[in-house]
Amino acid sequence: MRLEGGINFRDMGGYETLDGRKVKKGFFFRSGSLSRLTPQDCEYLKAFSIEHIIDYRDHHESSKDQDILWDGVQYECCPANPASHATNADHGDFFSSESLEALPSDFMESLYRQLPFANAAYKKLFHKVDSLNQGAIVQHCAVGKDRTGVGSALLLLSLGVPQDTVLQDYLVTEQTLLPFKLKILSVIEPRLTEKAKERFEYMMSANENFLHTALREITSRYGSYESFFEHEYALTAHKRDQWKSRFLE
Repeated sequence: MRLEGGINFRDMGGYETLDGRKVKKGFFFRSGSLSRLTPQDCEYLKAFSIEHIIDYRDHHESSKDQDILWDGVQYECCPANPASHATNADHGDFFSSESLEALPSDFMESLYRQLPFANAAYKKLFHKVDSLNQGAIVQHCAVGKDRTGVGSALLLLSLGVPQDTVLQDYLVTEQTLLPFKLKILSVIEPRLTEKAKERFEYMMSANENFLHTALREITSRYGSYESFFEHEYALTAHKRDQWKSRFLE
């Protein structure tokens, strides 16, 4: 998306589904924080009739880096992090060498293994999708990679987009996030140890294995995506067929 202050903001439409249809453009968007949007960006986004913004960040994250909103859009902060990965307002500088070096070796895999299940934020996402009329929805977190990555994957899968395509959409973030990632690194790199730099790259990457971890856990627990959606999010086959009629072409 042509945004001056956007982070990894993109339309999720255009992907082909298993039955040969395509997800309509202009309904579902994914992004990082919206705190850097310019007035020109807001004017540009008004044209997309976006009704809802779902912010997956923890409350203190969103309060310290508040989204810039435009007329006609409704905002809701719905933290998606599991308790084990919730950010702490008193944690200090997360991008310090000390904090980065302290990350467990499987920090990201553990996050992705938990995100899809009993997640109130994704329940809110599906509720908002179900109530969409002609408007659109934006789901986002800090950089639009992990919490948003899983939320976007679940939405695409619920519409019948093949798993391989969902993984491709996730991996696009490796390119679209790069400018912002390099900007952060240019500021913090002088004070980081080599190990901390490695942990920063690990945490900020869109690694195929991260999303694979979430998808494997889903099929391990439920056997199929159909069973997962019905039991975790009350998305029956009938409900998903209704969505396909509305959001596919």
